[in-house]
Order: sequence, then structure tokens, then C-alpha cells
Amino acid sequence: MIKNISKICSFLLLFILSVLALNEFKIMNYSIDLKNIFYFLTLILIMFSSVTTLITNKSGFFKFVSVIIILALVVGGVMSILKPGLNISLYVCIVLTVVYSLVDMFYKAS
Repeated sequence: MIKNISKICSFLLLFILSVLALNEFKIMNYSIDLKNIFYFLTLILIMFSSVTTLITNKSGFFKFVSVIIILALVVGGVMSILKPGLNISLYVCIVLTVVYSLVDMFYKAS
């Protein structure tokens, strides 16, 4: 049951990140409010995915990656509050999250 929820969460995370990438590259334009809603949903899904991995996964490597994702998200969030905009810590968090979501959806056994 948890694995199915994790796969759904990974899919939603990849979908929302691709929607945000389309907005970032000016392929589609969204209002500021809608973009903020997508940012908030991404934040919630990243935290949910990382915490579920920490709680349920037995692999030490995936737990380590989840801890790195959470730390990068917290540090990037604090740095983003101090100086608005994306920073290297948030980029690291996004790249690790995308890689982990792809591994979670396609590579891990059901």
C-alpha cells in the first residue's frame, strides 16, 4: 500500500515539476498565484516523499538521499527567504528529488 502511494507521489511530483519547468522556460505562462500554489504543492510532496522514505525504506542509500533532500530543502528555503529566488541548494534538492522519483517509479520492484 505504501509503495503505491509512494509511486503516485513520485508521479505527481514529476508532473508538477514539469509544469513549473514549462513556466520557467516561458513555454506556458501562469499567474503568480497559480505558480505559488504549484511551489507549495511541490514543497509538500517533496517533504512527504522524503519522510515516507525515511520511515519505510530499509535501504541505507535511499535514506541518505532523503536526508540530503530534506537538508537541501531546509537550507534552500532559508536562503530563499533571505535572498528571494532559486539558489544552488534548491537546485540540488530538485535534481535529487527528480532522480529519486524516477528511480522510485521505474527501477524499484513493486
